[in-house]
Amino acid sequence: MFIDKRPLGIFRRSGRQKVAMDLNHEELLEISLKLERDGKRFYTELAKIVQDPVLNDFFKLMAREEAQHEKQFKNLLDSKKGKNLGWENNSSLRNFIDREFQTDIFPSPKEALKELPSLGGIRKALDIAVESERIAGEFFQLLQASCNDIEIKTLLTILEKLEAEHLEKVLSLKKRFLNDNN
Repeated sequence: MFIDKRPLGIFRRSGRQKVAMDLNHEELLEISLKLERDGKRFYTELAKIVQDPVLNDFFKLMAREEAQHEKQFKNLLDSKKGKNLGWENNSSLRNFIDREFQTDIFPSPKEALKELPSLGGIRKALDIAVESERIAGEFFQLLQASCNDIEIKTLLTILEKLEAEHLEKVLSLKKRFLNDNN
């Protein structure tokens, strides 16, 4: 997720390795907002590029939904500043962040669609969308599982379900689109 590739979090010594452990609200907010903003940008750019009206409408819808997720998560986390929410020392969440968010999840749509208008470009874009929605859902699931605040836990459950719905929509569209074009 982070282009500069610097490790995230506060470090402590564990044997000979430095291990990032602590998570803070600012880091989680940064990751969450970047995830949703990049998704919005990705889907918005795809909608500008694709000619197929079904794909175009779908990508516009996805962009709007990503923007809504960003607002929801930011507002809720902002309202809980300074509170310990349970994920601060969660090693599973830290490992997931370190593994999945060291590079951008959503690449530039122009990079992903160099082959447009060929079918390969659309297939690649949908593959990226599938993987991105899977990672987003897993991220919100891990946050939810480690959170001890019922209000945030509830929103994270909703966001996880919305990301799962996005994944199902993308998979369904991919199957339909690719079957229609074979």
